[in-house]
Amino acid sequence: MQLKEQDMNKDVIIICQSIYHGNTMKLARALSGKLQCRLITASEALLADLSDYKIVGLASGIYFTSHHPEIMAIVDRLNANHKTFIISTRGRPYLGNYHAALKDALTNKGIEIIGQFSTKGYDCTGPFNLIRGGNKGRPNEKDELRGIKFIDKIMPEYIQDLTAVPNGRNVSIAPQCVGCGSCIAICPMHVFDIKSNRAEVINEQECIHCGLCQKECPDQSILIHHTTRELIEIVKRHSRRKSL
Repeated sequence: MQLKEQDMNKDVIIICQSIYHGNTMKLARALSGKLQCRLITASEALLADLSDYKIVGLASGIYFTSHHPEIMAIVDRLNANHKTFIISTRGRPYLGNYHAALKDALTNKGIEIIGQFSTKGYDCTGPFNLIRGGNKGRPNEKDELRGIKFIDKIMPEYIQDLTAVPNGRNVSIAPQCVGCGSCIAICPMHVFDIKSNRAEVINEQECIHCGLCQKECPDQSILIHHTTRELIEIVKRHSRRKSL
């Protein structure tokens, strides 16, 4: 589900150049979804006005030993009022100095780097050709979750707490809900309905806490929380089901 322009985080943007297998773009989409921010390519960013953004994420695969040249060129479009974070995917098992060139370019312009994150990505260049590609399936869901934890850590002020349900509830809808209906479309248990142009929980006891609705919600409006004891009760409640 695409986030509407008016609902986007206007302080943060992620710029990504991912030219081979889409490894870094896959990761960048997960992070931009968590931040509810705009995601554009480096080619688009070179033509865009970046002056209004407070924080700029720079993401690409590692090409030989550094980020993509167009990501490096973005540095010239930034100034000391910007803060940045660095993202990469790579073929080799360790990061080493792969971020050094980009970090040096940012530091030389007086631009603050608030964090960096890197993970393995599918690579079929060089020696990986001998085994028909290395790091198959990477980045995977675990890599995306690690990236999201990284975002939670460096920019907590932009993250919606998706477990902040009212007392006595396990599922709730936050005020920013726009009534898009994505939760209804994805929920296999028919927990939601639309009333007065926003989602409403109508069958909380039916919820199996699979999290599909949270992943699909474009404005992070769905709040889900359970204690260990409550989770055990949920499992018991649905244990005798034969089908959806």
